[in-house]
Parts: sequence; C-alpha cells; structure tokens
Amino acid sequence: MDGFSWRWAARRAAWALVWLLVLLALAWVGLRAAGWLPVSPQSEGPPPAPTTVSTPTTAGAPPAEAPPEVPLPAAPESAPDPQPEPVPSDSGPSDPVPLNPGPPVPAQPTTDPTPDPALALLNRLRAGAGVGAVRAEPDWQAGCAAHARYLVRADRAEHREDPASPFRSAAGEACAPGHYFVSSQPGSDLRRALSYWVGGAFHLPQLLDPRLTRVASGEAHDAGGAFRSAAVLDVRRGLGAAAGEAYPVRYPGPEAGLELAAFPAEASAAEWPDPLVHCGLSGAGAPIALLMGPGVTVRGAALKVNGRPVPACLLRADTFRGASEGDTRAGRGVLAAQGAGVLLPHAPLRAGDRAQVSFGTSAGRVAWSFRVR
Repeated sequence: MDGFSWRWAARRAAWALVWLLVLLALAWVGLRAAGWLPVSPQSEGPPPAPTTVSTPTTAGAPPAEAPPEVPLPAAPESAPDPQPEPVPSDSGPSDPVPLNPGPPVPAQPTTDPTPDPALALLNRLRAGAGVGAVRAEPDWQAGCAAHARYLVRADRAEHREDPASPFRSAAGEACAPGHYFVSSQPGSDLRRALSYWVGGAFHLPQLLDPRLTRVASGEAHDAGGAFRSAAVLDVRRGLGAAAGEAYPVRYPGPEAGLELAAFPAEASAAEWPDPLVHCGLSGAGAPIALLMGPGVTVRGAALKVNGRPVPACLLRADTFRGASEGDTRAGRGVLAAQGAGVLLPHAPLRAGDRAQVSFGTSAGRVAWSFRVR
C-alpha cells in the first residue's frame, strides 16, 4: 500500500461526484426545455392550435351549463355510440301553430356613419328569420376587444379569463361568457367568425334569439402565438324579455330563404358540443332551426327537397347526446332555453333547391318552405 493516500482518493471521489451531479442537472434542464420531460398542469402550455375553435354560450339554459360558472370539460368522457335521431314525417298535434303575420322585421337604422359590417350581417340574418335587429352597445366594446386580446396573447380558448394571467382584465372577463372564435390563421376576422357561428347548430339559436337587443364584439391578432386571430361576440348581457308574438322563429325564413352568398351551406366543423357525434355523421348541411320559445318541446321533424323526402338529423332538447355528459348537458341546455329544434340535412342544400320543413311540437305543428339562392 506504499504511495497510496486514502485522503487523496476520497478527495478525487468527491470531485467526481460533484461533476456527475452537475452533468445530471444540466441534462435534466436540457430535456425539460426540449419538451422530453412532463410539466405540471399549472405550467403546461396550450395544446397545438387547431385551425378554428369555437364554443357557444348557454344563455337561458340551466345554471349548471351557463359559462363561466361551469368550465368546459378538460377532456371528453366516454359515451355509448350515438344513434341518429329518427326524423318522423309527422309528430305532435295536427293543429298548426300560428306564425307571425307580415314580412320579416326590418333592421333598425343606425346613426353610425361607418356601420360594422359584421353587425350588418348579423342583422341581415335576423331579419331573414323575422327577428328584430340588434344594436352595438358602445360601453361593452372595449371589454370584448380586451377578451379577444386575452385569447390570442394567452393562447387560450375559453369562456373565462385566468386570474393569474397577465393578460386578464375585469372588462375582458365581463365579455368572456359570449361566443368566441379562435384561429391559427392570421387573417380571420369577425365576419368569418359570424359565418362559422351561423353554421353551428348550437351557436345559431343564440344569434336568432328574439330576446337579444344589444351586442358587443371585438377581435384581435397576434402573429407570435398558436392562436393568431380571435373574435368574440357578447350575446349574454343584451338579453331582455321577448314579446309573446316573437316566437316561433324559423331559419331559413320563408321569405329570405338560404342565401349561399352570405351564409354557409354546410354545418360548421368542430362545433361544440359536436352535433355530428349525436347524428353519427362526418359532415352535414347547414342547420335548419325552429325556435318555439321556453317551455315548448320539439317532438319530431321532416324535410323534403324539391318534393322528395331527404334524410336529416334532428337535434332536440330531450334526446341530444354529445361526446360526454358535459357536452350532452350543454347542448340540451341551449336547445331547451328557446324550445328549439335543429335539423341537419345529411347533404348540403344546393342553389335552386326548394325545401319544405315540418316540425311537430308540444304546441302544434309548424311547417314552411324556403328556397336556396
């Protein structure tokens, strides 16, 4: 053992251990930065951005499904395979429901010298369904713009604002329960969002709500995030009491019909809740909606195109089934809030088609026809 020093060996071993720990720490930091190690839910970034994300509010629905009180489900729950809703040719009492007499309600004139084109399009939609115009509420506009900025800067898609986010604001939170639309496309705007909502089976009834008198909107863009564009529309704070003659509301209306130059021919993809899960379809035509008012139940419906019966999926408050229990409650809440039934034709209608619609409801039968222009 001549020439061997235990003290020297211990010192060398200690330095080797120190360098090993340093190398392990540097490797851990590098792997975490590269995304190879999991992070805690509090610090996890947003998932990869879909092209568009949009969810409806549940105005007038049961409190359990009215955002922001109940957050959106974090992940889909399992549900049994859905079956398409049967669409009987006749259902409910045979007595027809009296419809609103006279032409559709014209949009009210605006004093704004540069009217918002998206607001004009919304009022065009409502007028075609015989519903009164809405006006922009100036006091809410800044808050809706703030919520749109929050969505793109925080890369979030939600009906609330995270209190811990530096982009959160009280004014933005007030607008958060309304409709929102986020996109990875930098050029998306409020007009594109509105077209998307019109094609959404659960957004459309809220756009046509006759109790709605005031709205506010905002949009924002951020080239550096996953979500590069966001648009929001407040359809909650402007709700009032509808006159008794406001219902039923029919879309497309018998006078205006379906204008393919202004409104979509197909149901929106990625609608939330997803109606195609209930229907067992991968795509469908644009929604055909009947709003009877609170307390009325839709029981069945039938659709003919150019005199021939065509398959269509009926969404109604008592039978809709979504991808999860939360989706089911949200969808049923939106439909029940206005006694709504929504038909999704299995194939989009085409220009020149003449459609005949018949709904059976607890208040009687409602039937009308419209042209596709």
